[in-house]
Amino acid sequence: MPTTHNFAEGQLLPPICAIFRRFLKRQGLKFTTERARILDAVLKQEGVFEADQLLNQMRAEGHRVSKATIYRTLKHLQESKIISEVLLDSKYAHYELTFGKPAQGHLVCVETGRVVEIPSPWLESVRDQICRKHGFEPVSHRFVIYGISPEAKARDREEDAADNE
Repeated sequence: MPTTHNFAEGQLLPPICAIFRRFLKRQGLKFTTERARILDAVLKQEGVFEADQLLNQMRAEGHRVSKATIYRTLKHLQESKIISEVLLDSKYAHYELTFGKPAQGHLVCVETGRVVEIPSPWLESVRDQICRKHGFEPVSHRFVIYGISPEAKARDREEDAADNE
């Protein structure tokens, strides 16, 4: 079930915008209209998204934005810890808003590509124990389970039944 963000009340939008502005300023970069629009589009995403998906949505809304600008801005958003890259497959980079959200894992169907966000507060505890044991300071973690969804299994059964007729 996708996570929804309640930005209508302005709870996280101003802090995220301020964090991104400060990050860009420290890098000697400007907070341009294009970057502001991309940040706004990212904040509207529910769950995991791809750069091309973001690009297509922005263009559908009438925004002129290049693929290169999308990728550069996503990189800056990652560096500023507003979004994180989620490694779901080796074909495409996937991203999700992580600022102000507890750590979570992902369940990925290897047949359909369906992604389910799974809350994983216990993972932080396990991560911290492992780090303490080895003298590490935790910075972040990723947790992804690959499997076959019930929908994919049902589809496979239907295909097998059709092949046997």
